[in-house]
Order: sequence, then C-alpha cells, then structure tokens
Amino acid sequence: MQIKKILFFVAALFLLLETVAQQVESTKGRASFYSSSLHGRRTSDGSRYHRDSLTCAHRTLPFGTLLKVRNTANNKEVIVRVTDRGPHVRGRVVDLSFAAAKEINMISSGIANVEVEQVDAEEARLFALNKKAEKQKIELKLYDPSRGDYYAASDWAKQEEARRQALAKVETEKRANQRKEDLRKKQPNFKILNNSLTAKSEK
Repeated sequence: MQIKKILFFVAALFLLLETVAQQVESTKGRASFYSSSLHGRRTSDGSRYHRDSLTCAHRTLPFGTLLKVRNTANNKEVIVRVTDRGPHVRGRVVDLSFAAAKEINMISSGIANVEVEQVDAEEARLFALNKKAEKQKIELKLYDPSRGDYYAASDWAKQEEARRQALAKVETEKRANQRKEDLRKKQPNFKILNNSLTAKSEK
C-alpha cells in the first residue's frame, strides 16, 4: 500500500511538472524594458546589467534560461537570457534589456504584447545564425548586356528611377517650350504702314 501511495505521488508530481512546463513553454503577456538609469546595476544572478546585452528579467525561471520573445504586433523576435528577477508589475511577463527591446522594435511604445517561449542552446544557435545570414545576405546580381556589367536588384531600381526622372524632365521642358510657342502664336501681328501712302494722298 505504501508503494502505491509513493507511485501515485510521483505520477502526480510528473503531471504537475509537465503542466508547469507547458505553461512556461509559451506564455503571452506584456513586456517592458530596463530604464537607462539601471545600466551597470548588479542583477539578481550577480552579473551587471548592460544595456547592449540580450538579457531579461523573469519572475521564476532559473538564471541562464534562454527565452525567445516575439512582439505580436510585428512578429519580430529576439532570444534573451534570464539574469534578473522581475518584472514586478501585474500583467507583465518579462523585462527586457534595451538592446533586446530594440530588436523587437518596442522602444517607442515602451510596452509591447509578447509571446515568450523557452528554447534550448541549439535553437538559440540556429536563431543567431539565421539573424546573421539575414544581415549579411548578398543580393542576386543580373547581367545587363547593354552595359556589359552585373547589377543587383537595388541597382536596377536606382537606374530605373534615374531614367524615369530624366524622361520626366525632358517631358516637362517639352511642355514648357510648347506653351511658349502657343503664347507666341497668340500674340497679335502689327504692321507698320509705309508713310509714302499718306504723302501720295496729300498731293
């Protein structure tokens, strides 16, 4: 009977831990970020807060836990490490460093609705690689036979814009010249009569 009680207790404990893990796995709420005045302050794990580090404060997760934070307004994501305890405001689930808040574009708003998901080291590594690849992405270049050179899509766009502006300038000058010509044609033509006719009539 004692063994059955122990087994039941262990099963209930595992079920409780699984439920808690599922709740931690993906949490929705509001995020804030550290004030600039806290730069250099010692955090709960003993390290010092640096505004350019990708860290955060969480109420219960162990220090060193990696979290992916997604801004639900724009789907921008960042992975942060738990180094501090907080936030101490009802309804907020995480307090981000300045750099992390900047990554998900919430500096201007100050507060953002987020989804927080716990990730492991491998997921964090792949996330960082994808971020790096996006920043270093090389544009595909296409060959222009008329110039004998290769141009990226942005170069083609700039060239097309320059060509459009040149055509618009030519068209504007053409219309201006046409207006001048039309005005000239509308001007009345005055003829100076020969005074000799008047002299002849007097004779």
